[in-house]
Amino acid sequence: MAKKGKGRYKIIFDMDGVITGEECYWNAASLAVWELLFSPLYLGLEPAGELPRFKTALTPAEIASIRKTVFQEDKVIAFVKGHGVNSNWDLAFLTFGYQLVLLLKALAEKGLESTAWTNDVGHVIELEYLGTLARRALPGGWRPSFDAILSCWAGEARGAELAGELASRIPGGDRKRGEQISVYFSPLWKKVRDIFQEWYLGEEKYREFYCREPSVPGKRGLIFDEKPLLPVEKITATLKKLLQKGWLLGIATGRPLNELQPLLESMGIWELFDRGSVVTFDDVEKAEGALKAKGKTICLGKPHPFPFLKAYWGRELGAEELICPAPRKPEPGRCWIVGDSPADLAAAREMGGCFIGVLSGHSGAAGRPLLEKDGVAAVLPDLTFIPRYLSGVNGPTPKR
Repeated sequence: MAKKGKGRYKIIFDMDGVITGEECYWNAASLAVWELLFSPLYLGLEPAGELPRFKTALTPAEIASIRKTVFQEDKVIAFVKGHGVNSNWDLAFLTFGYQLVLLLKALAEKGLESTAWTNDVGHVIELEYLGTLARRALPGGWRPSFDAILSCWAGEARGAELAGELASRIPGGDRKRGEQISVYFSPLWKKVRDIFQEWYLGEEKYREFYCREPSVPGKRGLIFDEKPLLPVEKITATLKKLLQKGWLLGIATGRPLNELQPLLESMGIWELFDRGSVVTFDDVEKAEGALKAKGKTICLGKPHPFPFLKAYWGRELGAEELICPAPRKPEPGRCWIVGDSPADLAAAREMGGCFIGVLSGHSGAAGRPLLEKDGVAAVLPDLTFIPRYLSGVNGPTPKR
């Protein structure tokens, strides 16, 4: 039986879809997929329809067109999120990975297996050579089928299981090797993440954050287009009301700290959050690395409850204590989670928090059925409705 501890009264917020928007992230994800498919550095395919040839200087209309095609008017985003995937890096990885599987199947039908791999650096697939092979071996070349990912291939897979399900679809002799790349944090996953970060951060910030040159220079950075979901005044007033009522405020997000903090500082709300209750991708990556050094390979991003447990307990409990079969859970009513996705809900339910779903995320009101499940305390239009809702529950002693 899971241990419980009193702890403090705390509200932990997901960021994207709750306080910050995801439009720039989704744009970056679509551009990463587009680059991997059509850049001469990678597959170098011939774009069709409204898709432009690869370049780094894109107009807003061109970015919108790329996202519309790659994500099929955002149906792919809804599909992936509906399967419990919370990270937009994973969204890009799965979207590209599915197209890669389709290409490998087309080559396998021609008997061309195991020709696009190198073994000296851990099962790395040579995308540039694979694209050349496709142009030579397939009549008329090969074109992506972006709507194919919306089929029933995923079954009941959720979260990290989706990558494993994708690996199982790699044909014939390539399957064993493909299983080495079709997992999170594989060399291919890291390449997708790096290209995503180049588009999101832009050339200068990428160089500043990672202390290395981007693979392709000239990207402006979508980060400069970031906007909060609601007027900053309303977000600030809501958070201050909760603080006045005695709640501690925390964050559990897949964003790295060096992206999160400047954004919240620019909004003037960074100081409203308790530092020990802020968990970012950096904390998850650090914990995963520590566990891997001990022979344990575990994906700790949402829908795993680790980010919310870490945000609640802070430095009081270590990673191993938070991932054990029966982790220490908050006392009922002391921890509230605010999120917008099934991954948030699954993680909150697993860690023993009370979940408030908000409809300000990607699905809007259409997402209500995904959030109205067992373990949900309430589904509200947006975070500004939270103070009134929580006024009807037993909470902390208000500040005087």
